[in-house]
Amino acid sequence: MDENDQSHFKLRSGFMLNVFLESDLLEQIKKIQKNQNLKDERDVVIRAIEHYYQQITSGVPKQKEKFDEEFSKTTFDGEIDFKKLEDILMSIKSEKLIKKLPQHKIYNLNGAGMMHRFQTKILPVKFSLMCLSKMIVEQNDPWVDLNDLKTYALDSAKSFVKKFDSSSIQNKFKVKTGFPTIASNEFKSDDDMHLLLARSSKRFTEEFVGRKLQKHEGIQLGGSLFEMGLIKAKISDYANKKNSSKIDVTLSESGQEFVSYTNPLIDFVYKNIPNEPSSIFSQQERQFYLKKILPKFDFENNFVKNLMKHQEITHSSDIKEWFKKDFEEFCKYHFPDEHVILQENSVRVRANTIMGRLMEFEIFTKDPQSKSGPYTRMKNMEDLP
Repeated sequence: MDENDQSHFKLRSGFMLNVFLESDLLEQIKKIQKNQNLKDERDVVIRAIEHYYQQITSGVPKQKEKFDEEFSKTTFDGEIDFKKLEDILMSIKSEKLIKKLPQHKIYNLNGAGMMHRFQTKILPVKFSLMCLSKMIVEQNDPWVDLNDLKTYALDSAKSFVKKFDSSSIQNKFKVKTGFPTIASNEFKSDDDMHLLLARSSKRFTEEFVGRKLQKHEGIQLGGSLFEMGLIKAKISDYANKKNSSKIDVTLSESGQEFVSYTNPLIDFVYKNIPNEPSSIFSQQERQFYLKKILPKFDFENNFVKNLMKHQEITHSSDIKEWFKKDFEEFCKYHFPDEHVILQENSVRVRANTIMGRLMEFEIFTKDPQSKSGPYTRMKNMEDLP
């Protein structure tokens, strides 16, 4: 065999991946292999990865200069006509709404009773809700197409981050977690930048705005706005006529209340208010989070109540141990026939994320220079429910 023939048998560089797949996912792979007449399971996985890579990178400019261009003039401007919003929402008739799935049906049993671990902060939730409110007013229609909202909220979020970065409070508050990344100098290549920007945009629109769930019969919805009960959703009237699955969304009563409360930080960024905000959220928003959002997540709600019994928590390891113990008891009570196991890293991430949201509302504070505590509870407990 000559050298040219031998070259055809040389393997490209790479490495082996040993991945555990749940039985239902493996069954889906086998069905795809059979339906698409593919060679084997490996061929299915490779094609899926290639398709996903193409999907998340399509339409995103590769040159850094393009990310610094001005965003669309149709983005959120910080103003909402609440009287008009209220009048439009009053026109909503009785609709056949999409029902919310319990968290463990969306994220499996290790996500039962709590907010999804990628929904790390609440400010992107508030911002997305404000974008929906603005669209309702501008369209003079209570129902907004979900895909249109995702596009509008994404463009608006990028604009907001840019405005925040140029404001006098950019170093006072850490609020960009959860929002899309708009630029960074920490790239090895254009492709790295391309992937990061696309990935952060996709995470923002799917985790905070909303996404159609694919793994359940019928049409279901995920994302913080819907999971927190801040929006309602239905199959659009147009989709019903065309036998499609287009989704429309609007504010729920709870969402209408939450969006009506002034957010001091967002107001400052958009309205050139002279006095800098002293906190990310107002007292009304903090109360709303504790009274209206948390109770929709029974495990997290009870866990937060237990955390708030402590005036000071010495170390994050304490939070992790309490989380592990409480979640095991929660699962034994609610899912007695299931064996739910959380890996140590997952326990740490979920416990820290719950505390991170409490710190966002300043219910707990921590020295910024310390990674692990101590955590001090706010003194004015009479301000809390």
